[in-house]
Amino acid sequence: MTEQVLHTSDEPVALTVDDLARRADLPVRTIREYQTMGLLPPPARRGRVGFYGPTHLRRLGLIARLKDRGYSLAGIRDLLGAWRDGADLGEVLGLDPDELVHIDEPGAPATAAQLARALPGLVPDRLDDLLATGAVELGPSDRYCVPSPSLLLLAADALHAGYDADRVLALLATIRDASDTIAAAATAIVAAPPSDADPARLLALASRGRGLLAHGAGRLTLHALGKRLGVTDDSSVPETLRRLLGT
Repeated sequence: MTEQVLHTSDEPVALTVDDLARRADLPVRTIREYQTMGLLPPPARRGRVGFYGPTHLRRLGLIARLKDRGYSLAGIRDLLGAWRDGADLGEVLGLDPDELVHIDEPGAPATAAQLARALPGLVPDRLDDLLATGAVELGPSDRYCVPSPSLLLLAADALHAGYDADRVLALLATIRDASDTIAAAATAIVAAPPSDADPARLLALASRGRGLLAHGAGRLTLHALGKRLGVTDDSSVPETLRRLLGT
């Protein structure tokens, strides 16, 4: 899979499954398999014909990168499901997915202007405070790296809902502190492997562990949030939220 899959500004907005397969350098049967597993969004239908677009190409590029890092298709499906709870990676903040990325991922870090459009309630007036939370990091050439675009979307939504900047920044700082604690514990395990450990298994753990840790910590946070809210199952979420919000 080549990186050209990820850059789609010049791609047509309507591709048949055969067109998509050619551009993604994949067999049609693989694309069908991804759809069946829920890894790929369904195409737009025009009569009996399905048409795909840049979002599908970007999703195929993401799947390819995750597979290269050792994830199984089932694991990728779980990760995509978790991300979908916030926003599709190709639609986060209304920007191209290559525009807001962490420094160790492909693509260009964000500019100050992009951050200002995404978070006008914090940038530029509270940019230093935002940087202090770790949700945004200063990168090369006065650009900014975003470890988790979903957190920026959360901040933007909270500000838009009327929460003041101090409360939003405090939430981001709490998430940072919890993340540091988790990272410290995970690093301690990696730094002191069992003396009789199989090197191949350690390598496999290192390859998959980051994603599994991120997914697991996120799901556990959602579980803990549900317990605090008194949510017993997914169907009770709307009723619980209405009660808490007094609506």
